[in-house]
Amino acid sequence: MKTLSKKHLVLRSELYSRIIEILQKMGGKALEENILEELRKRGVEVTQSELRSVLMKLEIHDKVRVLSLDEERKLIELISKT
Repeated sequence: MKTLSKKHLVLRSELYSRIIEILQKMGGKALEENILEELRKRGVEVTQSELRSVLMKLEIHDKVRVLSLDEERKLIELISKT
């Protein structure tokens, strides 16, 4: 069981960089559903709940901004540091 949780942490840290990379390729903005779709195309199976957890951490660390368009749709913006 420890191995699984350790592997999960590695995958989660990879997820941070993959999300940033996807946002960069999409011009700095993307809908949450588009990020999920891109991750799945790249072979990363992640639930919406897991993605939102990672996005919240990225937002706390000033990497992204998450805007609610309505109850379901979220727009994710990459915050550029200049």
